[in-house]
Amino acid sequence: MKKFLILLVLTFFVALVFADLMQQVERTAEYDNIPITHRVYENTSRDVPEWEFLVDPVGVLTNYYDYQPGSYNSTPIRIQPDEVGGGIYIAFHAKETAASTRRVYYAYVDAEGNVTNTATISTDDVIEGYAGIDIDPVTGNPIVAWHANMDTSTADNECVLTYDMFHLGSPGLWKAPFIVIDESFVSNSPNDEFEWPYVYIGPSPETGKRRAYISANNAYDTTGDPSENILFAYADFDVNDFNMQSELDWTYFTIPLMDQWNQGIPEWKRPNCSVQVSDDGKVAIYGYVITDGETSTTPDMMFCFLNSNYGEGDFEYFEGQAEFDIANPQNQDGTYRFIDPDTNLPHELYMEPYLCNHQNVVFANDNTQLKFLGNMNMMLRPSSWYPDWPQMYPKMFTFDLETEEFSFQDLYITGADPYDNNPMLPWDLDEDGIVDEYDDDGYVTWVEGWPIYHFDNAVAFHENSFKITKNDDQDWLCAVWSEGLKSRLGNIPEPGFEDWAEYPEIAIAVSGNGGETWEETIILNAKSDDDNYAPELNDMIPEYVYPGDVIEDLGDGYGLVHLFFLDDNSYGSFIQNHGENLGGTMNYAALKIYFGDNGGSNAGNNLVTPEIATLSQNYPNPFNPSTEINYSLNEAADVSIEVFNVKGQKITTLVDDHQEAGQHEITWNGDDISGKTVTSGVYFYKMKAGERYVSTRKMILLK
Repeated sequence: MKKFLILLVLTFFVALVFADLMQQVERTAEYDNIPITHRVYENTSRDVPEWEFLVDPVGVLTNYYDYQPGSYNSTPIRIQPDEVGGGIYIAFHAKETAASTRRVYYAYVDAEGNVTNTATISTDDVIEGYAGIDIDPVTGNPIVAWHANMDTSTADNECVLTYDMFHLGSPGLWKAPFIVIDESFVSNSPNDEFEWPYVYIGPSPETGKRRAYISANNAYDTTGDPSENILFAYADFDVNDFNMQSELDWTYFTIPLMDQWNQGIPEWKRPNCSVQVSDDGKVAIYGYVITDGETSTTPDMMFCFLNSNYGEGDFEYFEGQAEFDIANPQNQDGTYRFIDPDTNLPHELYMEPYLCNHQNVVFANDNTQLKFLGNMNMMLRPSSWYPDWPQMYPKMFTFDLETEEFSFQDLYITGADPYDNNPMLPWDLDEDGIVDEYDDDGYVTWVEGWPIYHFDNAVAFHENSFKITKNDDQDWLCAVWSEGLKSRLGNIPEPGFEDWAEYPEIAIAVSGNGGETWEETIILNAKSDDDNYAPELNDMIPEYVYPGDVIEDLGDGYGLVHLFFLDDNSYGSFIQNHGENLGGTMNYAALKIYFGDNGGSNAGNNLVTPEIATLSQNYPNPFNPSTEINYSLNEAADVSIEVFNVKGQKITTLVDDHQEAGQHEITWNGDDISGKTVTSGVYFYKMKAGERYVSTRKMILLK
């Protein structure tokens, strides 16, 4: 009897741990007995945009819950407008020790780049997770929601909400969380359970107010297979509601067509999507929907639900092509490369989005387009794939609200024309209709792709993460994902990649013209002998990389991209049965990237344009009260040296003069342009010399 009770307790514990993970619907796996020749895309002449770390990774919190810490379909790092704080709020779930409860935490990074606050939001020691966050642009207050089992009379999770009253003077003044979604909501099925809440703040039709939206996904599988129809809640508010610690007056609704998908009416469909609201009152759901390819009468589709009236009234539905047929390539002897072993007939091939279900959505180009970052995978009709072959490639998907058209672009790897709305063929990159390479036995080979940090295809559904951020004023976009191909090859192990097994890479693609074109992808890793090595990541295993929701404008075509990621102590998610239970560290960092004027690229990895000058690191560093900056000129030039904070705001000008060739030095005593002593924190000094030289270095003032 004791053994039975122990087993029952363990079973219940496992159910609690994994109950709030989104569940995969498997597609048929195909296998081929022809040995594969692995090809990795290598282009040493790639002209990537200039970039550098303006804020090196700084540890925020130890985390033993090493799985999707910033949730699935949004970004957990939100930037306050400069006029209401100029800081950064981050919301995430974590376990501080292997034995502690998973809780929802927040961190606050002030305008000087200092992590000033890190703590749980609530005081209840219950299992919490999957937080959504947005910032009120008027007060700078964050609104945060997550799910937890607050009503212990049932096993269901509830969605709770709270806000921090930053407008009263400082972060950390959180209202007691309150339930905003529970089983009392009258839905289509008594078993519906809405979890994984996300928060969005937009304008309100009521003068002087904003509207907060919560979207939550249904965890109940009406048909036996997951289909996460969405429950919305919205409420209008102003600063008086914060002052009164109001729980607000919420209105609820669902999308009838999505409810039908969940119920299998007339057939089951599963949406893979995200929600976004615009600053002119639009509410959108954008993504792709999959069907049961074996029995379905309809193909998988791109889709969008759009409401232009603050979420009130009907949502208009749009759908477009998601499946793109491609030709089965032929080997040198004229046989087809991909053969059905049961019939010995060639497979019918197509490309479509697959295993890119953890994406966020943004409005772009004056709210005329919706965009999300995802991938396309090579599929076999009716609906199977080769899980042992990495044939998955990042794409940027767009829905144009004016033309009502869906389209996509190749991001990495690209064909001859990345913008022709045709999928790149990995065996014909020059798109001349001829296979690029064959192996020694005459079989077609292809350039592989695996934009997921972990090697195991069995957890690709859980481990994928595709995020996009923007700057509306400059029409900048930045896409962030993980590149895991070399790590995957290292875990085979494939000869030549044996030492790559625990080196996932960070991939970043930027556009300076609203996504019309994209620059070459920036790749960062911690492998010291690789061309893409970033010393700031040394000894790290970066996983679940989230960008901030806003690219900050630093001037001169440069933008600041905030990052939040887990540096895992053991490669792979222990929650997903990979790696050891050693925890990791949540890290904040910021990259300065050149977006250019109208999309132009300043090529060259890292922000260095040598020849006429050299800027040295200040000494001492850190410093108090003053530090010396040395630089040299190889020729006479106009020189400027300016000091900035981490928000890109100019603090003071140290040099603005025409100077002769030779060694020079300048001292900064920590004063701003008005002579006032600045606070402790991270600062940057930027030197320009002539028309060609620009260099920036970091310094730290400690008092």
